[in-house]
Amino acid sequence: MTVIDILTRVDTICKKYDVDKQRESNISGDNAFARLYGAFETQIETALKKAEIVTKEKNRASAVAMNAEIRRIKARLAEEVPKLQRLALKRVSFLSLLLYLSQ
Repeated sequence: MTVIDILTRVDTICKKYDVDKQRESNISGDNAFARLYGAFETQIETALKKAEIVTKEKNRASAVAMNAEIRRIKARLAEEVPKLQRLALKRVSFLSLLLYLSQ
């Protein structure tokens, strides 16, 4: 699974559960979903920056080491996708319940 695949899956989850509105309503990050999503964004950005650096790297040993680090980041992210999806589902269920009760 490439970084782009992981990014695509996370974006799909976010669009499906309307994450942007949730993030705006809970900027403080006091819930698990906001913290995990923030960590995801940071790790994806880091992996993409390192991948860009690797393409410009002249030293092959350094490039191999950075590629290995990128693979480890991708593996961690792939393991966390189901957790993010479960938290998003719980968060959306909670928000829909609040909206229902407020009407």
